[in-house]
Amino acid sequence: MMNSNQTDSGPTVSSKQKLSMLHDVESLDDRFTTALSSPELPDIEPSVITTDCLEILVDFGQIDMDHTSSSAAADTSFVLGGDAGVVTCVRDISSGDPYVDISEDTVLIPEEHAQKVLDIDDPFTCLIPKYSSTDSETGIEPGLCTHLLETDRQVPSYNIRQPHRMHGTLPSYSPRIGQLTVAKCPSIFYLHWNWAAIRLGCFVMLVFTMVSMFCVVIRLVASNEAGSDLRRGWWQGTVSYEIFPASFQDSDSDGFGDLRGLIQRLDYIQSLNVASVRLNSIFSALDYPLEYTHIIDFLRVDPHLGRMSDFDLLVKDLHARNLRLILDINPSLTSDQHTWAAHWLQNSSGQYRYYYVGNETLENVSDFEDDEKENPSRPFGSKLFLNWSHSAVHKEMENVLEFWLQKGVDGFYMKGLEQLRQDNHTGLYVVMKRWRHLLDIYSKDANKKIMVVSDIFLNKLKNERSPNLGLILDLCDLIDVQLHISLNQISSIKTQILQAADWNSISIKPWTHWHLGSAETSRLATRIDSSYTLGAMIFLLMLPGSISLFYGDEINLQNSIDVTTGKTYNEGQLCPMQWEPTFEANFTGNGSLSWLPVRPDFLINNVAQRNVNVSLISQVISIKQNSSSLGMKAEFKDESVTRGKEFSTFLFHHIDNNLVVLERHFPGNKKYVVFAEFGETRRTLDFSRYFSSVKILFSTKEVSETPNVGQLSLSPGAVLIGEVGR
Repeated sequence: MMNSNQTDSGPTVSSKQKLSMLHDVESLDDRFTTALSSPELPDIEPSVITTDCLEILVDFGQIDMDHTSSSAAADTSFVLGGDAGVVTCVRDISSGDPYVDISEDTVLIPEEHAQKVLDIDDPFTCLIPKYSSTDSETGIEPGLCTHLLETDRQVPSYNIRQPHRMHGTLPSYSPRIGQLTVAKCPSIFYLHWNWAAIRLGCFVMLVFTMVSMFCVVIRLVASNEAGSDLRRGWWQGTVSYEIFPASFQDSDSDGFGDLRGLIQRLDYIQSLNVASVRLNSIFSALDYPLEYTHIIDFLRVDPHLGRMSDFDLLVKDLHARNLRLILDINPSLTSDQHTWAAHWLQNSSGQYRYYYVGNETLENVSDFEDDEKENPSRPFGSKLFLNWSHSAVHKEMENVLEFWLQKGVDGFYMKGLEQLRQDNHTGLYVVMKRWRHLLDIYSKDANKKIMVVSDIFLNKLKNERSPNLGLILDLCDLIDVQLHISLNQISSIKTQILQAADWNSISIKPWTHWHLGSAETSRLATRIDSSYTLGAMIFLLMLPGSISLFYGDEINLQNSIDVTTGKTYNEGQLCPMQWEPTFEANFTGNGSLSWLPVRPDFLINNVAQRNVNVSLISQVISIKQNSSSLGMKAEFKDESVTRGKEFSTFLFHHIDNNLVVLERHFPGNKKYVVFAEFGETRRTLDFSRYFSSVKILFSTKEVSETPNVGQLSLSPGAVLIGEVGR
């Protein structure tokens, strides 16, 4: 080693060989190179310990000790920094011992002199001098620091140990924590930032962002609920117009309505704003139209109605007007004159031997008592029940459904399923599942093919505790339910609505399909006084779910009667539609008589004379189909909803034997209320505890647009529809 005498004023150790370096050195490597002049000395791996004392420990390695005397290696010191008065020791730690004894020979650096090595106040000052890539680099300030550099730069590295403090006489060195490179550090601006404030700001921003996102999600959910009417199918919350084709319009003056006559009246149907047309049985029957249920061929249109080409034209025109077509079909039985039945009767051991159930027949039984009806002609023949336990019957009826689906039919009302002859409930479910599968095959996007069933059928399954009731409900789209309105017994309406809504607790898929009358029931205007029929229809349109209107109810059409006896004809509810106050109500022409007599009141009750009523019904249909509040079905868990305790789509504010006040609502939409008075006297009631204000939109009687809800007067037959004030 090169020796030198200590000449500066810093601390000295006389027993050690010393080297004084009074000139500036470019790097720590230069210092050790100057101190250790032998070219064979090892690369020094200094470890800088920042504690109460600082020292540089040099690992010479075993091979390097061969070039240095043991005494020199074990007892070597340097004076570094010259005029700074800072002294440190270089000691051999080649033994690998992580703990180095501090003896009296070790020169400790006082804390007050450590400023030159570690400037505590200046974060940019390091323990080790700068490294210069050239010997001639100038203009560098004295402040030096450690800094992570690119890996491709050749910068000397030094191992840094954790600080320690002295405890007693022995040091406690911490393990090495890694390697750092040495370089002149630029002014790193972000080291002066207030990181505590920055962290707080970031946390506040994070919380704000999360709250904002939560609010956005809630808003989107609310918007989706409010706009769920856009997701309704064409059959959900809409109105269907049921027509018996033979009684709607005669185009060829033979006294029977037909498909071409129906096409001629499509403008009227469209003016009602209905979404679909439902045709009662159009299949070839034994004595159509009087015995239209005696089917003899499911694949043909009855000749009284026209040809198949007429049906194709009807479908085309309906779809061009964005109207759907639903067909009634009864798959449970046929006429004994059907081709299948003829083969079955003639050859009990042939191909059709299992098509029917024994000799069981069903006589044509009407809803009317014998003394209340008069048949214009005598029916003949009988009906046979199909054997739905036979796979061939399944295939035959599936072929029938597929035939009409290919013609463009949009759905079927499967009539008489309560009479379907099937061995067990599971077999019934399998049959209906095959129908559903067939309908789905022909469904495309929004043009879904639907299946309608009667609540009579479902109640039968419920009473029998069918284990497949829920599965069968999942296959259906609409449940046809009749609303029974009897004067002075209006309170039963609440029970009927709750019972219909109860299907929702078993399956949420099918919607209720309300009606006041159909081809199987007596006319509405025959059952209740004609002064209440308009109000009843308006109230019907306010019920939750879908609606079916029977042709002619909008003009107070009644059952056909024998004018001489006053008795109702068999199937008198199928009386011809009355269009104008002219001969035969303009149902037929050329002096022909209709197949059932036109009512004597056709001069008053006809479309032309009842145009105001028809227009009112059309407007109410429009607002129902375009409003979630009025169009949605009943949704609730139990009866407590009707008292306003839980979410629902309807609420009874008041109901007694004559008056019902029903509110319809849906989240994010307007609230509506209907007041329906079916009593025989005018009443004035206070509804201010329910509503602060109501704006009347439609009324069957003259009333103020903004009546006083504290003293609302209702006359018999009056039905008001109002928008509830917010």
